[in-house]
Amino acid sequence: MITLFGDCADRLTTDLDKRATDKTPLDMEERFCSVTLDIIGKAVFNYDFGSVTKESPIVKAVYRVLREAEHRSNSFIPYWNLPYADKWMGGQVEFSNDMGMLDDILAKLINKAVETRSEATLEELEEREVSDDPSLLRFLVDMRGEDLTSKVLRDDLMTMLIAGHETTAVSSCCYLYILLLCFN
Repeated sequence: MITLFGDCADRLTTDLDKRATDKTPLDMEERFCSVTLDIIGKAVFNYDFGSVTKESPIVKAVYRVLREAEHRSNSFIPYWNLPYADKWMGGQVEFSNDMGMLDDILAKLINKAVETRSEATLEELEEREVSDDPSLLRFLVDMRGEDLTSKVLRDDLMTMLIAGHETTAVSSCCYLYILLLCFN
């Protein structure tokens, strides 16, 4: 995992160096969100979003879903539960489409992991070196026995994507702020 973090940090610093040379203004929150998405993608799903170096429909969908999840957590009224809200409310239609895209990607990743499952005990999994796929998805699939269902994994992984992404991105922004305070 250290190599994974290092690779993602290298991509970010290369991008930051290029933008510094070009004297391009930066939104560091967006940059931290991008690198966090790449880290979470590889660590949890063994999927490279590549969001530091390129923008893709998947990355845009993830960001919109994250924004909607944050909005819903702060909303007093659960308007998204209204009948047909996902059919006539613009933001809810977009959210529904984005979730469909992410569900399809997660289903493919889960199916691939299930097809190549190598069931083991917790102790065996902790000792095992998995250099080609060190993801949490691989660990969960290999650890679970009969109770393995795609829906349970999808829900667990979606929760990890949203919670892990937000926590890591916010922490990075706070650390940058503290560093800036220290050097001023």
